[in-house]
Amino acid sequence: MSAATTRSRTPDRLCAEAVDLARAAAEEAAAPGVVGEHVGMVSEGDRVVTHFFECRELGYRGWRWAVTVARASRAKIVTLDETVLLPGPDALLAPEWVPWSERLRPGDLGPGDLLPTNADDLRLEPGWTGEDEPAPNSAVSDE
Repeated sequence: MSAATTRSRTPDRLCAEAVDLARAAAEEAAAPGVVGEHVGMVSEGDRVVTHFFECRELGYRGWRWAVTVARASRAKIVTLDETVLLPGPDALLAPEWVPWSERLRPGDLGPGDLLPTNADDLRLEPGWTGEDEPAPNSAVSDE
């Protein structure tokens, strides 16, 4: 059994009580009035707790401010680890990115439109590409 599996998931008392420290960190990272109510916390490990606050920013419905706090062994002072805005379970997310070569559909191209070729295109002969040449106005020169 590894040390990770024997750790308690019960939140550390001092880290769990550090809601005011976590709120202050979230408010410092966010715009005024964006940090909402404390909506919960998660024990990340021994003496490490993440506090969650609702985000009141209009464009971030369902997102939460996550503030992770920790303390050293036998220490009484809780310290701030990180503050980040994370999507919650009901967050509105952008669709997964799809490369242009997979998004391209019939009718997307018109006369005169050119597509870049693949690097391993068998129809092309190897030749001079200009990639090794410095830009015309660069500090690197052959002169």
